[in-house]
Amino acid sequence: MYKKPLFILHIAVFLFGFTAILGKLLSIQAYSLVWWRMMIAAALFMLLPGFWKKFHTVAKNQRWLFLGIGILVAIHWLTFYGSIKVGDSASLTLACFGLTASFTSVIEPLLLKQKIKGYELFLGLIAFAGIFLIYKSAPGMNMDVANVRLAIILGVVSSFLAALFSSLNAKYIKNADPIPVTFLELTGGFVFTTIYFWVNPSLQFEFLTNGYDWLWMLLLTVVCTNLAFVLNLEAMKKVSAFTANIAINLEPIYGIILAAAMFSENKNLNFWFYIGAAIILTTVFLHPLMNKIMEKRRIKHEQNTKMEPLSNVQKL
Repeated sequence: MYKKPLFILHIAVFLFGFTAILGKLLSIQAYSLVWWRMMIAAALFMLLPGFWKKFHTVAKNQRWLFLGIGILVAIHWLTFYGSIKVGDSASLTLACFGLTASFTSVIEPLLLKQKIKGYELFLGLIAFAGIFLIYKSAPGMNMDVANVRLAIILGVVSSFLAALFSSLNAKYIKNADPIPVTFLELTGGFVFTTIYFWVNPSLQFEFLTNGYDWLWMLLLTVVCTNLAFVLNLEAMKKVSAFTANIAINLEPIYGIILAAAMFSENKNLNFWFYIGAAIILTTVFLHPLMNKIMEKRRIKHEQNTKMEPLSNVQKL
């Protein structure tokens, strides 16, 4: 039962990793990119057979909740693509994504009113050490230092927002259909970005003017948004937000490999970047091991606790 949701989640993660590549291929800037992505993806959902029947299964109070979460998704994407455009590097932005699980290790317990696990917090500190090394490596990269540092800041903010909306989805998605939920979140984000354009006259709206931009945008919306988002939310019904975000930490691996193959970004990245990225991604493999160890200890402790009263009876 558990393997199937995890497999679905990893397909979604691979597709999420490809969004950074498509974001760099698109010639338009982050604000217009996010607006087009959310508008087209939301519209496509309405064309699905039986969509409106599923839509009405979502309670009215939950609709407002998911519309609100959609605003967080929009800001997450704005900072994500903003980081890629500023640093002109998908690899740099994706490396920051390793912090998502670290943020989740604090956010999820607070939302669910649970105790923060010490080892998850420890892994979070390790991941932050990796980000620090990437930050310190900026002068050695073949890029503008100020742009690299701003890209890292935007990437970290994007990572925090991903942890936040993923934790909220994990809390409220359990009894909801992922298709109307995804539609509501995309619609909420679309409305937010539209209002933001309207109140901020300094932003210039960009149209998709060439065939390649339309091709990349359709791949981004249909495959890497509609399909990936539904798969992710479906998997979230069975796994915790922290487990999901640990899997999502594989997104940088897929993305960095793709960026090296398609854009030769590896030529601009130095030794300390890879050390920092390796430290962050080590948390991906350390967490399941530590989780297994702690679970065994918990079971052993419960067994010992049950045996103690029996021992006392035998003594009597």
